[in-house]
Amino acid sequence: MTSFSEKTHVVDEKTGSRIQEAPAYQQTHVVDTYSEDEPVTASPAPPPARQKFWHYFSPEDTPAERRLILKLDGLIMVFLFLAYWGKVLDSSATGTAYVSGMKEDLRMFGNELNYLNTVYLCGFITLQIPMTMLMTRFSVNYFLPAADLLWGIFTLVQYTSTSVKQLYAFRFLVGMLGGFFFPAAMWYMGCWYKRNELSRRGAFFFIASQVGGMSSGYIQAGAYAHLNGVHGIEGWRWLYIICFAATIPIAFVGFIFLPGTPDRPNLRFLTADDIALARARMASEHRQPRQKITIKIIRNVVFKGWHFWVLVAFAFFFSQADGVTSNSGLPLWLKQQGYGVEAINTITTASPAVTIVSSIVWGIVADAYDAKGPLIGLTAALNIFACVCLAIWDVPVGLKFFAFYLTGTANAIASIIYSWANEICAGNAEERALVISTMNTIGNAFGAWLPIFVWKTVDAPRYLVGYNWTIALNVCMVSMLFVLSWFWNREQREAREAESPAQGSPTLAEKSSA
Repeated sequence: MTSFSEKTHVVDEKTGSRIQEAPAYQQTHVVDTYSEDEPVTASPAPPPARQKFWHYFSPEDTPAERRLILKLDGLIMVFLFLAYWGKVLDSSATGTAYVSGMKEDLRMFGNELNYLNTVYLCGFITLQIPMTMLMTRFSVNYFLPAADLLWGIFTLVQYTSTSVKQLYAFRFLVGMLGGFFFPAAMWYMGCWYKRNELSRRGAFFFIASQVGGMSSGYIQAGAYAHLNGVHGIEGWRWLYIICFAATIPIAFVGFIFLPGTPDRPNLRFLTADDIALARARMASEHRQPRQKITIKIIRNVVFKGWHFWVLVAFAFFFSQADGVTSNSGLPLWLKQQGYGVEAINTITTASPAVTIVSSIVWGIVADAYDAKGPLIGLTAALNIFACVCLAIWDVPVGLKFFAFYLTGTANAIASIIYSWANEICAGNAEERALVISTMNTIGNAFGAWLPIFVWKTVDAPRYLVGYNWTIALNVCMVSMLFVLSWFWNREQREAREAESPAQGSPTLAEKSSA
């Protein structure tokens, strides 16, 4: 039986040479080898120890584990945060460029901006799953930075565009190379971190999108004000040059510092003992190393078992439930009330701030108390209350402000949901990649066209249909939460019963040593 817990040799990924024999760490659980003929399930890992939410480490962590966790945070999380921030910076650059001279220079007097966004989404959506699956076959410490580097290069060449047709091609390639980054990052964190460590780190990674959104406007405004016409280059073209300049150093940080995966490590900053300990940690979580992808495995993931369909359905309801914050209800209402541009820009920064704070708090609490389900339910309840207030509309001004700000919590559970998927799909690395990438893809696919019908501009700022739609989505998400919890609890119970010695039958550990 193959598992992380076997005595192995650590191999330097660059040279292929064996460094030294990794010490064997005693394990209390054995990872089941995945069979192509059976649905993917994982034996239940022991429940994590409760910890104080302000503690950075679990009370079960040994000094060696704590040193390893700190190393991983420095090697992995810094790169993921910076790279995701760069993606958000670019995604907002096109809209800024459009109103900063690109419209006139490229003669975009029709629906070209909409077409640009559509082309970008096509690249973003269509290759998200294949690119994430492809990453499982290569060394992550090369694949992710290489994709980031290429993404930066195609971001740069957008500044050379002399026609909108050229820009269409470049935007498709940028979407293709950047669209898979979020699910890939969530999968990658699942290769190194235990389940009581994932949510807070997922939250730290996720808030890069909010920080990027808050900082991009200032960066782009400054670039246009100070660089327009420098070296004969228009200000809107400088925006793409700046995105490139920010991306390239980040990509090289990835090449240098990313530690690969426990089964294919980069030993530049990790020792053989670190790798052995990392493998032991993943074995205790029943998280399998990578294996060859086959059509049969993919078919079984999709059609046998409940993981794929329940998690993807759950992700659909979650992904569409943030419509209040993503469709400018608050700034349009403020404009209707007579607020000036400066006041609107200042007041609306509170929404991403709420998302940042709630994401961090939710992630910490989820890890400390294993409270994923209750936090998802709480978030849905908060957003139902907020949208009921907004649907009624004729409520006190203070309550309306509170309701708009409260909807900023909608995305706070992103890291919790994807961390839960990492835990549920622990039994097979390829299943984790397929499920997580499909969860993200389904949200983006529907998000590309649903707002046209639900969040109509003519309804702004009182999006009556949109607010009621969000209420329905949150109710459905809570319903799916019960379904997900029931399936997950049943699977854990059945796995525990299968592991328990019954009528003299050997345990899994005994079978593996036989």
